[in-house]
Amino acid sequence: MQLAEGGEVEIGGRRPDDPELPAELVVALREWGEVASRPDIARGPDEQELVRRRGRQLAGRCAEALGRPVDFHDPVTGRVEIVSGRLATQRAVVPAPRPEPVPWATGLPIAAFFGVLATVVVVVLSTAVDAAFGLLWIPANVLIGAGLAPSLWLLRRVPLWRWVALGVAVGVVVAWVWMLANLLAP
Repeated sequence: MQLAEGGEVEIGGRRPDDPELPAELVVALREWGEVASRPDIARGPDEQELVRRRGRQLAGRCAEALGRPVDFHDPVTGRVEIVSGRLATQRAVVPAPRPEPVPWATGLPIAAFFGVLATVVVVVLSTAVDAAFGLLWIPANVLIGAGLAPSLWLLRRVPLWRWVALGVAVGVVVAWVWMLANLLAP
């Protein structure tokens, strides 16, 4: 499929046994040829992309009607590509990636380290706030937990950082249990 002079569209390599193109496709090809051949229309990058995409779609429809691949001569870049049927209008389906094996031997020590670190930090800071301001450590811990929750939730799917998020979440919960147990102890 090539843009000829005067805005006509030529489908090269026609064979005697090729079926006739549907009338609506012929009209669409003529309209596209007129638009693509006008120098004032197809000058901006958006217009060029639109002309290129519409031409590729029409080449795909021609390929479906003829039952064989069609060469599409891009009027913007001059490149030639082979278009075959529905492949011209549909995007390629990319298969979902297979999940990787879970590295428990690496991840659990990372989670344990950050869990212990979070527990120690929260207990030390909460004890200091308790000594200075009394029960103000409770709303402070609630705010800290509310601030950490979105980040920990987003990190749960990132391969290495999921272990850090798990460790910090467990560490904060252990620290809260520890502090509440100390609060209730006589």
